[in-house]
Amino acid sequence: MKYSFAIGAACVFLAQGGLAGKCPQPSVSSPPPPYATSSAPLVTSTEQYETFPSGYTSVKDPYSTRPMSSDYSASLTVPSTPPTFYTSVKDPFTTLPMSTDFSYSTPPTPVPTPPVKALQLTLNQLDAAIPARAASDSCASVSTPAECATNSKALVAINKALVKYGITKRSEAVAVIALMAYESGSWQYNTNHFPGRAGQGTRAMLMFNFVESYAKSLHPEEASKALAGGITDASMNAVRALVLNDDDSFGAGFWYLVTNAKAYHNGKLGDGSLDDFMDYVVTGVGASWDNARKIIWQAVNNAITA
Repeated sequence: MKYSFAIGAACVFLAQGGLAGKCPQPSVSSPPPPYATSSAPLVTSTEQYETFPSGYTSVKDPYSTRPMSSDYSASLTVPSTPPTFYTSVKDPFTTLPMSTDFSYSTPPTPVPTPPVKALQLTLNQLDAAIPARAASDSCASVSTPAECATNSKALVAINKALVKYGITKRSEAVAVIALMAYESGSWQYNTNHFPGRAGQGTRAMLMFNFVESYAKSLHPEEASKALAGGITDASMNAVRALVLNDDDSFGAGFWYLVTNAKAYHNGKLGDGSLDDFMDYVVTGVGASWDNARKIIWQAVNNAITA
């Protein structure tokens, strides 16, 4: 220490005498100060550079004791195989999997919802609901035998209609069957006889404006041809004749429910109560209410239990 001080004093003396070149020069390997005009203390080589954890090499901030973690030029080792629980690459700037980056993930396979099957009736149920047509010869004594249908014949057409129009609720089947049984005199009539209105018919006894729409939805060419000459009693009856076959005639009540009384399909008939049925008849169909409708509905409701 004494010799270093003496050499330093001698260099000062020589510099004053114009002999500065005689003083020893600093080593070339010594780094210059970081800022020539700064009053901060000089930083030595070992303070300025430092080795950090494996896979991370960076320059130490001269004014901080922490690595420059925001220096993205630093390299991290990227795993060659992504985690087994995730089909993605690792973010090179984080040590966690990109679990929130859903663009790289495999979406789950959706589980399809099985369709709800349409309601189907048995002959025993229909015989209990409409006992007047349970016997195979029950149409022989009526005034319109050509229009009459027994339950065994009606059952096939009704079950087809339940599937065709997607009737899955017992309350809707009960309401439509009770309505058609009342309007057709327990399957005795297929056309209007009292007072004999032209164009009115099917087991639901639809008025002609609905018969026309129904016929055009099922038989558009034939219906248009029948009405080509205008609306007359004959042309209306011709259009009605297109939908008097068993499938179309027994399907008419269900068609009306799903196309003209949509609020009651999967809706207002849900509870299956007598009040719901009364509301459907008066408001949904626009018909009058009487006690005979209640009796028929009760019989159908008691028979069709599932």
